[in-house]
Amino acid sequence: MLIHNEAAFDDDRERTLFTISKLGLNEHSHDHPWPEQTASVRHEDDCDVVVATDDEDRYVAFAQQHGDRRQFDGHRVGVAGQPEGPDRSAWSDIYQDNDGWITDNDGATGDLDVGFGLHCDSTADYNGDSDNTGGSGDTDDATVEWLTAVGFGKSEDDAVAHARDVLDRGYEAELNAFTEAWEEWHDGITETSSADATVTDLYERSVTSIKTAQDGCCATIAGAFKPHDMTYKFIWPRDQVIIVQALLAAGAVEEAELAVGWLSGVQITEETYDDRGIDRRGTWWQNYYTTGEGHWRALQLDQVGGPIYAHWLLWDETDDDSYRDAYYDMSKRAAEFLLEWDNGWGFPKPHQDPWEEVWGHTTEGSAAAIAGLRCMAEMADTKGDTEFAADCRETAETWADNFEDYCFKENTQYGSHYVTADKPEGNIHPAPDARPDAAAFMAYWPWNVVDADDEALIETAELADDPRWRADSTPCVGRYPADTYTPSGAPEDGGWPLCEAYADMVRWQTGVDNDAVADHLEEATEWTTTAGLLPERVDGNGTVSWNSNLQWSQAMYILLAESQARGEPFGLAPEA
Repeated sequence: MLIHNEAAFDDDRERTLFTISKLGLNEHSHDHPWPEQTASVRHEDDCDVVVATDDEDRYVAFAQQHGDRRQFDGHRVGVAGQPEGPDRSAWSDIYQDNDGWITDNDGATGDLDVGFGLHCDSTADYNGDSDNTGGSGDTDDATVEWLTAVGFGKSEDDAVAHARDVLDRGYEAELNAFTEAWEEWHDGITETSSADATVTDLYERSVTSIKTAQDGCCATIAGAFKPHDMTYKFIWPRDQVIIVQALLAAGAVEEAELAVGWLSGVQITEETYDDRGIDRRGTWWQNYYTTGEGHWRALQLDQVGGPIYAHWLLWDETDDDSYRDAYYDMSKRAAEFLLEWDNGWGFPKPHQDPWEEVWGHTTEGSAAAIAGLRCMAEMADTKGDTEFAADCRETAETWADNFEDYCFKENTQYGSHYVTADKPEGNIHPAPDARPDAAAFMAYWPWNVVDADDEALIETAELADDPRWRADSTPCVGRYPADTYTPSGAPEDGGWPLCEAYADMVRWQTGVDNDAVADHLEEATEWTTTAGLLPERVDGNGTVSWNSNLQWSQAMYILLAESQARGEPFGLAPEA
């Protein structure tokens, strides 16, 4: 990675510019909850480099260039949060002293930060540019331009070489190669443009966002931000399912297949018991580190039926039996778990809801389980596994017949509607079996368990305009009324763009509002961050609330745009 920096000043007096970075290189884990790196400064004849490792064969190197010079003017490897002493943090040395100097420290081990300086002491250090930095070099202001290179590798030498290589190639060459690569990628998929340039821009940003968040492990992290202790750097199987749906809608088959391959690779395939004593063979943990290690571990059925659906959709959209065959064992293991998860009364046993708060017979999770078995039945039929297909289909239809009995409640304080969960554990207010929930709209799309003319679905969709459930000054519904997952930890005015996306699909398809999706595509452009991306939540007036950006939100925008262009919902699971 190569960064072109430019700083402008009112005068050309002596000053030092510092680059500082918190490393955050290694994964947290259950055994080692706090990150630890080892870093040192290498002084070579023509270049200074900071190089760090997490001792897991992951290395990062930092270098800089001003004109033709690649040395640091002061450097420090420090322990983050250490205010004094030999391992004082680089941040503390630079910002707390704020005297223009940094005390050299060539190495440390722990949760590290690094800092290095660029000293400007004459007019020659200003308004200059070499062929490599990419700046204009012709300004009359006191301007400094320099490059910062970041190299990654599986060894120290590789990381250092990669940092030096991008400096050697120069900024213009790197920028041109970067632009060419992205244009080639976008040209290779079939993304749909809109007559509205603003809608097209958000669509293209959303596709790009998902692509950039697809980690080297081949799955997409939930969000590239840090609300609470890096909570959203993890990978949720459920998110991967919706992202696969969006990638396929945009024609990004290669990326979709990588995500399905990741699901296959991290599936629990051996007898393994969770905290509730459930044998989780055939399922997935609630979320994962990018290393593939499970993190949170509750059972969610949208993360069992969902991966089967993602596999089926990849096969169905491409009409390529090699995809069906490659992941057939994965889906069959998941379907076998679902068949055993019947409660003896014709419905799935309890499980955690998609918002990760409630244990019960959840509306969305139960619908996902039904969809997963239907998808499995279709694939099993074409493989000649007809007896297994029949078992999957029979169980799915039994569960579907009982769906409304479990998941629809009448005459609550909000009206009559689908709920979060039947028979929920705990003492939660408002009660999950007596409140509407936006996740219930997924029972129509993508899970296709209830029809567009389902009266219970229509009643729930009409209720989504209740001011107790949606934002006051922008058309965005929340997860459910009186939601306390907010910045303050108390109910706040606002909504979730992804929830509004599911609600608007239902409004469109049920006829509650024929323009709901078209309007959503325009209105959502007002809910974006300064980077033009969609967040997890907006405040009551549509401003970004927190957790920006969320890949699930980006995926929903793509899916609505593609569905609008097709005139029908993209990616409905098989019917009964």
